[in-house]
Amino acid sequence: MDSRFQVITPANVSRLKQVGQLGPALPSYTSGQKLAFEPGGTALLALSNRGALLRWWDVRAPSEGPLHAHEQRLEGNAAMFLDAERVLAVAPANRSPSGLWRPRLVLLSTKDGSLMREQHLAHAVTLFAMSPGGERALLIPLDGDAPLIWDVKSWRPHCELAPLDTGVSLTACALSPDGRFAAATVTPDDKRKENLWLWDIADGARPVALSIEAPTTWSLAFHPTESLLVVGGNTEDVAVVHVGERRLVRTLHGFSGYACNLNFNPQGDLLAASRDGQGFGVHHFDTGEELFSISDQDSLQTSDALFSPDGRLVAWGWGDGTVDLWAVTD
Repeated sequence: MDSRFQVITPANVSRLKQVGQLGPALPSYTSGQKLAFEPGGTALLALSNRGALLRWWDVRAPSEGPLHAHEQRLEGNAAMFLDAERVLAVAPANRSPSGLWRPRLVLLSTKDGSLMREQHLAHAVTLFAMSPGGERALLIPLDGDAPLIWDVKSWRPHCELAPLDTGVSLTACALSPDGRFAAATVTPDDKRKENLWLWDIADGARPVALSIEAPTTWSLAFHPTESLLVVGGNTEDVAVVHVGERRLVRTLHGFSGYACNLNFNPQGDLLAASRDGQGFGVHHFDTGEELFSISDQDSLQTSDALFSPDGRLVAWGWGDGTVDLWAVTD
């Protein structure tokens, strides 16, 4: 826990200020960065350059360079810390005799980026997510193939979900904190209105298809303590779905610039949303009221805005590859 900063709450979030920047800047522009904190909150990783560059830093020393920069194209549009020693990611095929052209689920050492463990997968992975506790990973393949739930601790498949419908584009996915539910935002190629899929992992049934009032949905996040899911897209609203009841329960308004990336604080009363060209904001979850916002006026920047596990930091990436750290200091 970083005792230098206060826990961010609805009462003090308006006093957020930049307290550090992770870098250096990249020589070429990156249109977005996917961020992930180490479960203990001491390190942050960023996947940028369209999945070709993975870097991680010690957030306790933000003036220093990255602990490591790993240059290898990764799949699934994400990478996650399993713990302080290991990063979980999906790497392309290495043409080895055992795997030939199959992609690989890999564990990389946080010390030097070396390969610690790998598993060849049956299908290419288009989306990848991990439960907050790191017990399970969700691997979404190209349309038509079955999504895979991977048990990270035992390093073997937990189950396959019902195969996906063809004729959709998948945009984001997530696992619930208890590992029971999986969800994905989709864009149908035809005129169907269903744009959210929700699986109950235990029953292995086909996903329940729900319709969210947005032409395109592209972000979702499970609430850390309640059976709720938030979904954002190209409107200024965020839908709140009751996971157990499989229905929309309310709509939060006022997410200007669209909600490209959604993330809860650990208490679940604040919701961060980075925006399409307008920086990021922090909203009160109960009301949707915007309590803090910052804009960079960058029409191509849609990087994550992410709370740290202890709720004392918000990380947000710039288009030049740097990452700002925000906190409440007094």
